[in-house]
Amino acid sequence: MSDQPLQEARAILEKSLEADQRNVVVLTCLGAVLCDLRLYAKARECLERAVHLGSTDRNTYINLFVAMLDSEAMEDARAALDEGVHFERNPETWEAYFDPQAM
Repeated sequence: MSDQPLQEARAILEKSLEADQRNVVVLTCLGAVLCDLRLYAKARECLERAVHLGSTDRNTYINLFVAMLDSEAMEDARAALDEGVHFERNPETWEAYFDPQAM
């Protein structure tokens, strides 16, 4: 499967972020795309920034959980997931692909 569509989405989102670096919707979507590209450290940076900016979008926290799964920070990943369950999903954002069977 080609990563071309994901790379195109990444470019569009990064361009949008240049215009508004505090946009938690764009940060959440970019975090999902970076997760899907397996760029977990970059995804984590975006998503932690969205959290720091006050995101109340469940997808931000689910995506942060996915971004943290390949790290040593499993307790932090679970904490992000636990925090996110208290929020609703924003219909304008995306959730990163996650296959629990692949773990």
